Amino acid sequence: MTSSHASPANSSLLSRIPNISRSDTHVRIYVLVALGLAVWELACLYFVLAVYRTDIYSLSYYAANYNFGFVRRGLGGELIRIFGDDHYFTAAYASMWVPAVAWLIALALLILTILSRGTRSERRMMLALLVPVLPFSLAYAIFSPRPELLGMSALAGLGMALTWIRAPRPRIAFSALYGIAIASLALIHEAIPLELALGAILAIIVLAKDTTAAVRRICAAVAVGPGIVTMFLVARLGRRDVATQLCAQLPHRMIEDPYAALTSRQKTIDYVLGRVESRTDYHDFECHVISQLDRSFTQAIVSVTQVGFVPLGASFILGVLMFAGTTWVIRYFSGVPVGTFLRETRGKWALPLLALASMVLLFMTASDWTRWWVLITFDVAVVYILYAIDRPEIEQTPSRRTVAAFVVVIALLAIPTGHTSHVGGPGIPSGPPAAVQ
Repeated sequence: MTSSHASPANSSLLSRIPNISRSDTHVRIYVLVALGLAVWELACLYFVLAVYRTDIYSLSYYAANYNFGFVRRGLGGELIRIFGDDHYFTAAYASMWVPAVAWLIALALLILTILSRGTRSERRMMLALLVPVLPFSLAYAIFSPRPELLGMSALAGLGMALTWIRAPRPRIAFSALYGIAIASLALIHEAIPLELALGAILAIIVLAKDTTAAVRRICAAVAVGPGIVTMFLVARLGRRDVATQLCAQLPHRMIEDPYAALTSRQKTIDYVLGRVESRTDYHDFECHVISQLDRSFTQAIVSVTQVGFVPLGASFILGVLMFAGTTWVIRYFSGVPVGTFLRETRGKWALPLLALASMVLLFMTASDWTRWWVLITFDVAVVYILYAIDRPEIEQTPSRRTVAAFVVVIALLAIPTGHTSHVGGPGIPSGPPAAVQ
């Protein structure tokens, strides 16, 4: 007589069917999210390139050069000068977008590292898909293609190298290469060594924890030391009396200036919809910006205080929210508690706290406080992510609630925040009234 009960083998097989179906559903969700993000980021890129071009501000990092002596932020313009006056704008635009391209490559390698470490898991997939929409990722590069993106790429590269490589000598070598890169970038923007010191220190402490304390000290010295020394040399030796001469050599060309159209909400809408044009002479705009090269440290502090408590407070609060939100996102979807991550720094707090404290100089001398918080967020997040991908928690299967939350969070983070670093930030010079037509 045939039994009506299923065999143990069949029962085991039947018990797996719902999980298989659930897994397939989640795979479809992740594929749709990836496709949606790709389309959305392309739309954002189109918006920046064709609708709301902010090139005129980003080009200011390459306006100064060494034609009249050593000056801070002069290396970028010096590289452009190599190509001659006939190719000035071609070289300037190329220089402006190189950091963004480098950062996109670094993000792609970071995503590959997340997916290739350990066994495949849904949490690993969620973390990889979250990377492009974090506050310092694609939107930050597209809307603000600043030189610091090169430094961020270098820091991400250092973190990945420390994750993959275990031998002490190669780790020291990569740390030294990173230090040389940051020291070079300090000649393009003197704040870059301070912006990324915290991330480098955390990467060496957390990701190279299996090496000796002596090796970690050497790595920290060669990674952070060259940039800090270069920054102080730039501050000490850079001339502060050549802004007028630098201004005189800048070429004239009318280019898009969305800032000149921000005088009212209606004018902004009209500009975005193409109803009005807003163009400013490149020469006039950049002369206003590079005049700041003549400011002393005290004058820079005074300029920050003149911004006002409300804009600075709003900028600071927005930055803190970005930091807290990013930290929560990594913790929730990777499954790795913040406390577990912080325990790796127990007894080694001196250097991270010193690096964090040094960023007070940036808050004192420049008013784009949200931007500084975005960079602090990056310093911590990139190390937290690389630490989390080697933890056992990331292999755990997420609940349906976690997957649903993932979709909601992705949708919220996809809202472009790359231009929010100007909240409370430096006064963007507007073009002359005739520029807005």
